[in-house]
Amino acid sequence: MRALAISDLAARLRGLLLRWRSDARGIAAVEFAFIVPLMAVMFIGAVELSQVITINRRVDQVSSATADLVARWSPASGAASANGITQTEITDVMKSGGYIMAPYSQNPLQITIRSVMSSPTSATSTKLWWSCTFNGTGSALSCSCANSSLTVPSGLLGLLDDIVISQATYAYKPLVFDYFMKKGGGGTSNGTYTLSETTYLKPRNGNVNFVPTSGSPCPTPTFP
Repeated sequence: MRALAISDLAARLRGLLLRWRSDARGIAAVEFAFIVPLMAVMFIGAVELSQVITINRRVDQVSSATADLVARWSPASGAASANGITQTEITDVMKSGGYIMAPYSQNPLQITIRSVMSSPTSATSTKLWWSCTFNGTGSALSCSCANSSLTVPSGLLGLLDDIVISQATYAYKPLVFDYFMKKGGGGTSNGTYTLSETTYLKPRNGNVNFVPTSGSPCPTPTFP
């Protein structure tokens, strides 16, 4: 009797297994559960990638546009000062860079414009003439005259020559993946990733000096 009960139980189990193997109900739901996470990652990744590509392109445009506006400065164009570009004019140039970033926030944007001059005896001996830095947060601008060494790529300058350099950087924060993409690895704060572009342009109308709010243009750099 006991052997018969065990045999009957085994037969029932075999029947259940056979029905389970041949039952196709719910297979679409199982497949969907497997593929949804992959589809979600691909979709979010596509959105993230398209945004960072667009912002990076805007950063490139900011760098080239601000460098071009300064490099084309000329006292004959109705500038506020014949001695050089003024701080008010530089402010307008920097703000135009912020407008280029729209509709994206300009708060993470930083623009630094520099003028570098070479020695009358050596094109490789170069010094920073003046620089202005614009921070998107609060639209703060700081400018200063200088007479310090600054190296630029070779071949850009001749003797007693100058060049305008515009560097735009943007602290990009991912839309969704910032939690997983911790800067430095294992960090506790969400990561920001720097997008950067530097543009070098020769002035079109001679040297471009800078005139601070004091009204006195920056002194020409001195060389030994």
